[in-house]
Amino acid sequence: MSAKLLINGVFTDSSDGQTRESTNPSTGEVVGSWPVATEADVKAALEYAQAGKVAWAATPMAQRIATLLRAADIFEEHKDEIAELICTEMGKPIAMARGEAQEVCDLFRLTASAAQVHTGEVFPDPSAKGGSLGTIAFTKSEPLGVVVCIGPFNFPVATLTFKTAPALVMGNAIIIKAPSECPILVLRYAELLNEAGFPAGVVQALSGPGASMGQWLVANNLIDAVTLTGSTGVGSKILEYSAPYFHRTLLELGGNDPLVITDGVDIDEAVAQSMCRVANAGQICCITKRFIVNNSIKDEYLEKLSAAVSAIRVGNSMDENNDMGPLVSERAAKEVERAIALSVEQGAKIMCGGERDGAFITPCVLDCPSDADVAHDLEIFGPVWAVIGVDGDEEAIQLANSSIFGLNGGVIASTLDRGIAIASRIESGTVVCNGEGSFRNPIHCFGGYKHSGIGREGIPDLLEEYSQRKTIVIRG
Repeated sequence: MSAKLLINGVFTDSSDGQTRESTNPSTGEVVGSWPVATEADVKAALEYAQAGKVAWAATPMAQRIATLLRAADIFEEHKDEIAELICTEMGKPIAMARGEAQEVCDLFRLTASAAQVHTGEVFPDPSAKGGSLGTIAFTKSEPLGVVVCIGPFNFPVATLTFKTAPALVMGNAIIIKAPSECPILVLRYAELLNEAGFPAGVVQALSGPGASMGQWLVANNLIDAVTLTGSTGVGSKILEYSAPYFHRTLLELGGNDPLVITDGVDIDEAVAQSMCRVANAGQICCITKRFIVNNSIKDEYLEKLSAAVSAIRVGNSMDENNDMGPLVSERAAKEVERAIALSVEQGAKIMCGGERDGAFITPCVLDCPSDADVAHDLEIFGPVWAVIGVDGDEEAIQLANSSIFGLNGGVIASTLDRGIAIASRIESGTVVCNGEGSFRNPIHCFGGYKHSGIGREGIPDLLEEYSQRKTIVIRG
């Protein structure tokens, strides 16, 4: 495959012709080539977006909704192709990839539905007398303008659609920055999205190294907002680039999510819930990474968890008999390997797994001391279960809150009252009782506390995030 940039409705190579290859992390085979955008390419997309935002903002809401619904139908027709690309370029198991491809279709339709009932407010005049209306004020939503959409590699098209669909339906032009780990997939996504019939300059897509392109895209006065799902370090740079221009920023960043498991629980059920980490080879921001377990049950929990984790079938992500595929790249697997080694240096004991073969990591259970980095701020983005023992609920809560992150969390307690009491004190945007914490309903206010981000990403919230409210007043 040979991917292209999308600039002003035209599919093109980069202005200097430079390309890179993308490989399948399961096999090492080349998937295809993709263009490395230059600064000139970025500037061209920014300039064309100025006309695109005007044309799209003037388009009636009903027409925008219809265009989104056409996009949903187009992605429905191509969902098998998209699923295979997710699997081969990013390494996600094929069954999970099919679910993500379907979610794209569903998110476009959900966003269109939400937009149909997105209304403003009316503020009556409380001093009006004799049945008159007096002075009336009401609000209307207007587009922000140009939104830069920077999606992640781990859910490369579903999470991206949480950005593109609401931004578009609210009348904004968008510029998609494809992740370097799976750019061919995301450029193909932009190609299909563009087929829905947006004016030139409304949907554009670029690929290239984030270190340079982030600055080129954000540090200017030609955009109005930037939305990122990525690491906290990258989010910090985006804020730095945006600050002089006062861009609207929406950031969904890292997480080192805790799962508190108290004494008196069904240990088999706790282990079953803990297997959530198998999904996407552990490469999920809002999935449990720290397993905070009462010391009275910790040994039995570790024994049963290690047995379950050792039984995970790891292999080529296109093989439906496998439970888990590779990480997104060999580089990512080496980062996990280094994190495991650091944890061992700091006193952790490997209960099972932890070996690397190319982009594959055998699922690993660590018995960790409470002062190891992984027990607090070290987010391991891979199939590693970091288990930390505590001597009661108060110690568990303190450890859960000791991290700079606060995205999701979970509690498995002996009673529901006890679980809710613990959950209410965990500093996270979402906390699940009676189970592990990886919960994201597309309409709930998803987002984090502390260094885990800024803003909320439920579809109703996003219609507000990607628009600005104007108050219009009619005197007398």
